[in-house]
Amino acid sequence: MGRLAWDLICPFPVQDDADRRAGDRAISELSDLLTGQVDAERIDRERRLPDGLLERLGEGGWLALATPPESGGRGLSPHNVFRVVHAAAGWSVPVAQVMAVQAAIGVGALLPAVDAGPLRSYLLELVTDGVLSGSADTEPSGAANQGRDTVATPVDDGSAYLLSGEKIHIGNGPVAHTLIVSATVPDGDTGTRRLFLVDTTSPGFRVRSTHEFMGLRGFPIAALDFAEVRVPAEHMLLEAPDTGNRLTPTLMQLVITGRMYLIAAPSLALARRCVHWAREFAEPRVIDGRPLAEYELTRRLIADNVADTFVMDTLVRWCLADTPEAVNRLPEQMAAKNITSVTCWRVLDRTMSLLAGEGFETADSKAARGAPPLPLERAYRDARGFRISGGVDFLLDYWASQVSTFAHYYPEPDNLAEIESGEPDVSWCADTALHPRNQEHLAEVARQSMRFARTALALSRKHSRQELADRQQRLVVLNRILDELATSALVLARAASTGGAEAEDTQRLADVACSAARVRLDGYWTELAEGEVPGQDTADHAAVAATWMSRGGFGVLGDDLIDPDGEVRS
Repeated sequence: MGRLAWDLICPFPVQDDADRRAGDRAISELSDLLTGQVDAERIDRERRLPDGLLERLGEGGWLALATPPESGGRGLSPHNVFRVVHAAAGWSVPVAQVMAVQAAIGVGALLPAVDAGPLRSYLLELVTDGVLSGSADTEPSGAANQGRDTVATPVDDGSAYLLSGEKIHIGNGPVAHTLIVSATVPDGDTGTRRLFLVDTTSPGFRVRSTHEFMGLRGFPIAALDFAEVRVPAEHMLLEAPDTGNRLTPTLMQLVITGRMYLIAAPSLALARRCVHWAREFAEPRVIDGRPLAEYELTRRLIADNVADTFVMDTLVRWCLADTPEAVNRLPEQMAAKNITSVTCWRVLDRTMSLLAGEGFETADSKAARGAPPLPLERAYRDARGFRISGGVDFLLDYWASQVSTFAHYYPEPDNLAEIESGEPDVSWCADTALHPRNQEHLAEVARQSMRFARTALALSRKHSRQELADRQQRLVVLNRILDELATSALVLARAASTGGAEAEDTQRLADVACSAARVRLDGYWTELAEGEVPGQDTADHAAVAATWMSRGGFGVLGDDLIDPDGEVRS
């Protein structure tokens, strides 16, 4: 809308003291379990969790983090669920993922979306029994498809359904007792997507194979077959029957919050590890008689990593804080998956460059020669998956622009006069508790917010909604601009709200973070302008791609490649 609503984000919210202490106690207890029974390098090496670990996690309530204590759970708030999963991920990402799946998209997560009745009673029974669960949605045809090829055929006058199909990349799939399975119920020429609770002991259910990824080794994830698996009709979720949507608004909120546990928590944990590993690596090293940590490039790398980690932490705190109902945090929660996973990757890549050969080396190899066994190589493999899990990063940027931004611009926005007026008043920025440089960053966020709105308005007037949807890269870049503006605003609000001994450090962190964001924004605005300036030529990506895909040119790119049949291309 072009507005920087400073009054909604400042003062920046903080976790309640009593709730934070409850989280502290849970993390301390979890630490005893992880340090005593979980060898993260062994899990990665053997690609499996230790025998009996799932049972111990269940007995301790770690697979029921938000479930009330009277039902065998921990009764933690969403913020503390995040903190516990984050702490686990800092030790072992596969273990944390098992906990996150259970908390985010397991049967317990459905309870707030299900009214009293047989289905809710069944869910409560499953939760109380502490069954392992998960969600089976992705299919071989691709998670990006709106439809689902798995079919749920009604039988026995609609008293039951027979599910048939295949699911892939299903977290907790090999170990779950109950799965939430998406399927299409035939309905005329199309069909309606629904969710079903499937007991994995049912005839017709089979674990086809377990997946082996580049990272997340040991996380139980599998391809599953459903061959006419019978599901009682009362185990189908009947949300949104009039629209055909698979998820109600309530359930959508649960899924989005759940991705905070699945993606944002391990991403932040790995970034935090990296800033510590960089310090441990650089602190004792001397290069040509000068401490490595005193070189300008080293300082910039370390500072950028610390600032990026601070940005991630700030976004998470905002997304999980208790805020007034008038504050809608859903857009930031939706964006958190991409922001945290991409930022984590940036932090890891810098750390890999700093550690160089020692970063590329495995922890076992370092230990064998007596070097500190920092597991950066394992973290690098694990983190890359988070840019894919829950939706590939560039596709999420594209969808977010379509769903969030341009829903406001077709038809033209309600605040049209405001967008078309002069530059926004930024004089109020000088009255904040920010240092002068951060006041200027804040003013720039306000100016660029209006620039964003004017750009979106101009694009919507120039292109129909379908035309703009076909200009996918434009939408991707627009959403990345929006992410940078949002995180910069939140970081500045946190800095303005921080007092005491941490005030100066927080102001410096905010300055480094916002300075880097402005450099990235300059690049995004330049990219966005390509092709929109009259008379300006653009690179012909379509022609190059078409030529290569048609096998009609660029043959030199195949020179000297040995094919599987032993032939050498030329």
